[in-house]
Amino acid sequence: MKSKKNALLLVILVFIVIPTYHVLAQTSKSDPKDNQGWYGVKLKLDLPNGWETNLDFQTRFINDLQLYNGSYSSIGVTKKINNTIELQSDYRLALVQKGTFHRISVGGEATKEIDHFKMGLRLLIQNQLQDFEDELKSNQKEVYWRARFETDYAPTDRIDLYISTEPIMKFGENRSIDNWRNTAGIKIQVANRTKLNLFYIYRLDYAKATYDRLFQVFGANIEYTLKIKKGRS
Repeated sequence: MKSKKNALLLVILVFIVIPTYHVLAQTSKSDPKDNQGWYGVKLKLDLPNGWETNLDFQTRFINDLQLYNGSYSSIGVTKKINNTIELQSDYRLALVQKGTFHRISVGGEATKEIDHFKMGLRLLIQNQLQDFEDELKSNQKEVYWRARFETDYAPTDRIDLYISTEPIMKFGENRSIDNWRNTAGIKIQVANRTKLNLFYIYRLDYAKATYDRLFQVFGANIEYTLKIKKGRS
């Protein structure tokens, strides 16, 4: 058991530390690439009657993981309609280098399980508002819609592997796609009701008018699930 824990710790350290061995740089037309680190915690409340609440807190590092960009706090609610479809909504507050951002998302996801595999299609609409402290600047509003296709594979009861691809579209833009996220990850049950989520994101960004950017994200989340039982009347 001790050797397994040491091996898991080594994997975590390698996953987090290795990406930091790069030259400090910001994205530009001559160097449009950046490595980032996203690290957070998540509390999931499994409620009666198909309801679920998620509380997330995440910190992000940019410029090859050497600059703290800020924090992201979110609260989300899902409602399972049946074994296939669930509705989703969430609010996120981002306190980052560029300012304060409020984002509201609504949508749904359809999933299908086949043996050890689970496939899902999620559709979301997001309304994002940048709140400027300068009274001379008007708040900036942007609306996106995104479609994520994900496949999960559970080789054991304690391990989940997943991959996903997700184009993110911005309403009112000339380009049909604002950015595109491709994600691969592994969730490992490290304790009772607790999972470690290690993930990698290959994100192509088309938001700049004169050049495209590439972001590679190395992330780690601790996720804890608490099941709330229905009280007796």
